[in-house]
Amino acid sequence: MITSMRSRLITSLATLVVTSATLIGGGMATASAQSVEAALPPQIASQVEGFTSQVRAALPPDVWAAAGSSGMAYQDISGGLRDGIINEINGYRASRGLVTLAPNAALDREAQAWANRLAAEDRVYHNTGLIDRGFGENIVAAGTYCGPVCLVDLWKNSPGHNANLLEAGYRSAGMGIAYGGGKVFVVHNFSY
Repeated sequence: MITSMRSRLITSLATLVVTSATLIGGGMATASAQSVEAALPPQIASQVEGFTSQVRAALPPDVWAAAGSSGMAYQDISGGLRDGIINEINGYRASRGLVTLAPNAALDREAQAWANRLAAEDRVYHNTGLIDRGFGENIVAAGTYCGPVCLVDLWKNSPGHNANLLEAGYRSAGMGIAYGGGKVFVVHNFSY
């Protein structure tokens, strides 16, 4: 009986989420930036994209599966979360005519230590020591079912984080990923 109730609840939630995304997106129930942007004016497309990413980050994958929308479910085709995030960020930068970011081992170590700290504390806050030294930092915590596209979308839809993603002067970056409290914590540091 509980399994049946859970299944009905998940189906109802999925229907509500997909219906909301469809109504807000003018019939587009997808998280794909290309298809949303093609169908909507730019100012509305970014709002729909942000809404969809936030909903996707907040709900487990079986909600999307219940709705029958494999396009909204996270699929890590990159073979790894780290590689997927790097590919998403560099692809986003390249699409805007910016250089891709070279790996930076020192920033990897610092970002990993900070991600470990955030996961251990189950909190999200910036490394002010790093920022005070002139580096950029993006951090995010989301459900472990939120993959590379979802995580980078959360940054894209936050003005300060998006500014870091698109800072033309940045040349290298480091990343740390840690898990705690049922969440993934990602720290991405940027250097000139």
